Amino acid sequence: MEAKKDDFEKGLAQCLVEMKACWLNHVAAEREIEVLGIVTNGMGWRFYRWAAIGEVYETVMYGEHGMSELLGALRQMLEICNGYLKENRNHGLQ
Repeated sequence: MEAKKDDFEKGLAQCLVEMKACWLNHVAAEREIEVLGIVTNGMGWRFYRWAAIGEVYETVMYGEHGMSELLGALRQMLEICNGYLKENRNHGLQ
């Protein structure tokens, strides 16, 4: 996750670099995994998914005026992360 008060694009660049590094580590370990990311400037939130095939997908921009949609998207992302954690524990991965 990257948060930049005044520069969403800079936060996006940093988030994507970190997501790619994480994805490459998993590729090197011969594990297929999607990497999830969030960028916010406090007013807008955008969610990212780096797919196992190396493609990046992004959501629409969520804002403070759509708080229920924002919280729903955040909850969904956290549930996906929780699923990965459970799966890794079941396979003895860290």
